Amino acid sequence: MILWFSGISGAGKTTIANAIKSKFKKNLIHIDGDKFRSLFGNDLKYSLKDRNKNAERLISFIQFLADQKLNLIISANLTSNKYRKWCQKNFKDYLHIFIEANMDSLKKRDYKNLYKKSPNNKLKNIVGVDIKFIKPKYIDLTLSNNKSKKDFLKNIKKVQNLIKSKKIKIY
Repeated sequence: MILWFSGISGAGKTTIANAIKSKFKKNLIHIDGDKFRSLFGNDLKYSLKDRNKNAERLISFIQFLADQKLNLIISANLTSNKYRKWCQKNFKDYLHIFIEANMDSLKKRDYKNLYKKSPNNKLKNIVGVDIKFIKPKYIDLTLSNNKSKKDFLKNIKKVQNLIKSKKIKIY
């Protein structure tokens, strides 16, 4: 099983991935996009070229793990629909869950200080600010995260219902 959560920084990908992981009795491996970058010593920056390189690395790694029949939860954004389509086509038991959050909500949460610093040109290459965010075309479920964390986490049931309705095999 592969559950892939996407959305721009601060949307809630890691928050819901961690919550979902704690609900399952089966062993799941959670791969967080920020932590994945650090496995390679943060050797890539955040330009679109480097983001694409990171996406290719991530997809290759996910393929390696999926081939071993591991249950995976990924909380990472992919830069283009090219990569998203590849995942949908090539991964078995794959669900893509997109998390929408408006810029006002993102600026309020902004625990990485990305949105506070980017308007003054202190930070560059921020998706949704100076890199256009391309909304996914291939989505199994869209969740909204514009309210409280408590309200957002109520979406866990929607994810569980999606897995059940799609008859996704959990190893």
